Amino acid sequence: MPAFAEPGALADLDLFRGLSTTELTRINAMLGRTRFPAGATILTATQPGEAAYIVQSGTLKVSVVQETGQELILAVIGVGEVVGELALADREGRSADVVALEPATLLWIDRGSFDQLRREIPAVTENLLRLMARRLRVANAQLQAIATLDVHGRVARQLLLLAEVYGEPLPNGDVRVPLRLTQGDLAGLVGATRVRVNEVLVGFKKRKYLSVDGRYRVTVHDREALAVHFQ
Repeated sequence: MPAFAEPGALADLDLFRGLSTTELTRINAMLGRTRFPAGATILTATQPGEAAYIVQSGTLKVSVVQETGQELILAVIGVGEVVGELALADREGRSADVVALEPATLLWIDRGSFDQLRREIPAVTENLLRLMARRLRVANAQLQAIATLDVHGRVARQLLLLAEVYGEPLPNGDVRVPLRLTQGDLAGLVGATRVRVNEVLVGFKKRKYLSVDGRYRVTVHDREALAVHFQ
């Protein structure tokens, strides 16, 4: 069964942006769609790579467990991102665990169909390269922040990075980050304790730099004020 009743819906996802109706129809027939509850493990670093997933809705956490047993969060990702593609491209095993932080709907494609798309629809490969380049830029900025900034700067930098990649502009000029981002997850991203991140967020909220709703969505009110902490 095709992933969507209307193949044009795929054009809203970055991986399939700019494709023709004919190409979208063909791709739609190759995709499956599945839902995961909050807390579900989607991929593990120990399993072979047989499918890639595209996030249609929800928030995912990408992490690895170190030898000490401590979890290292590599990324928190949302709609339009792709996971599992590296294992399909290089035919090695998975490189990280991926867990749903909230109910998520994912499209999936198996190895054979993925290889066929890359060969026969070059625009898919170009879009994938852009997604991977964006992810690498974000990861580089995150590493630089951890190495050079205090916790205020790291939190501010991370939130503005997420706002840049996923942000939804609001009519009043604010930017909403549509990801479920708890203090614990943010702490894992910036390499700090949850207690310390809580102190930073409380200060930012008091200064009205940002707000956090009951679904753990951050809305940035003053980007310039946050940027001061890492300039």
